[in-house]
This record gives sequence, structure tokens and C-alpha cells, in this order.
Amino acid sequence: MHKVNKILVPIDFSDDSARALRHGLSLAMETNAELVALHVIDKTDDNDFFIASVAMLEGSPLPVNEFPTVPLDVMARERSLDLWNFIAQNVDVNHQSRITRQVRIGRWLTAMMATIHEEAVTLVVIKLREGGMLFSALKVLKLIQMIRRLPCPVLLDTSSSRDQSGPGKGLLWLHPVPGETPA
Repeated sequence: MHKVNKILVPIDFSDDSARALRHGLSLAMETNAELVALHVIDKTDDNDFFIASVAMLEGSPLPVNEFPTVPLDVMARERSLDLWNFIAQNVDVNHQSRITRQVRIGRWLTAMMATIHEEAVTLVVIKLREGGMLFSALKVLKLIQMIRRLPCPVLLDTSSSRDQSGPGKGLLWLHPVPGETPA
């Protein structure tokens, strides 16, 4: 097993990412590692569809394509503040200084790969979202495909919030596939 020097926790502001953050911080404290909290603004997540749908339903006098968009630099600044607040709400104030916060714009996998390489991350901690059985199965398959591309191991927490089992239950330690080069 390799030494854990830096841990990456992707943050999407959900309860699951809050649990992953706390789990990653606990592991960072035990191993004396640094922790990087990463939030990615995915440009392909187009919220304009939602706004356009509401505008059509509400009978907006403005054409759908005339709704104002938020400039990316403003959105990045707002999400940086959101990340600071999210960490403040979910982590004890004494441990917040151990966390490096990053907000990137792009696709999740590309941003994670760049952060892993730039920060020399040795472990990624992810909490699998809860959901319906079919939804979860599809998400797990997509997540495993993504994990196979990462150059470092991933600690995947699959336990549910209802699971009151002992420590370590529901944790999967996934290594990159040997011989495969990350895409």
C-alpha cells in the first residue's frame, strides 16, 4: 500500500459530498495528509433548459433566448464563496485550515485529472449518492468508468445514511487498472 500524502474530495454541495468531506478529513488527520476540496462548474450542465422551460410555461413576454446568463468569472467567484460556506458548515473550525479549496470550470473528469496531477493527489474520496436501484446502478457504472481513468486509488463510500453498521462498512478501495494509461 502506498503512502497517502494528499486527498481529493469532489464537492457538489450535496449531503453525500459533505459526508465524503468529513470522511476524507478524518483520513487526512490520521495519515497527516493534506486535503483538497474540489468543486467543478460543469459548462455542459446547461441550466438554460430549465429557465427556458419555466419561461415557456409561465408565458414570458421575453423570447426564451434573451434570458441573461451569468458570466463564468462571476459564477466561479460565487461558487468559491459557496465552497467556503459549505466547508464551514460541515467541518469543525479547528480543522478548516487543513483544507485547500479549488473551483474549476470544465468537465468533471478533466478537472479532477488536472487537480490530481497538479496537486500530486494520492487518494480520491467519493461518497456514492443514494437513489433508486436503477438510478444507482447506472450511476455506479458511470462512476466506475470514471474511476478507471484516474491515476490514483479511490476510496468509494457506498454506505447509506440509514446504515448504522460499524466503521469501514460500505467502503471500497479501488485501484487504477495496472497497465492502462489514464485518458
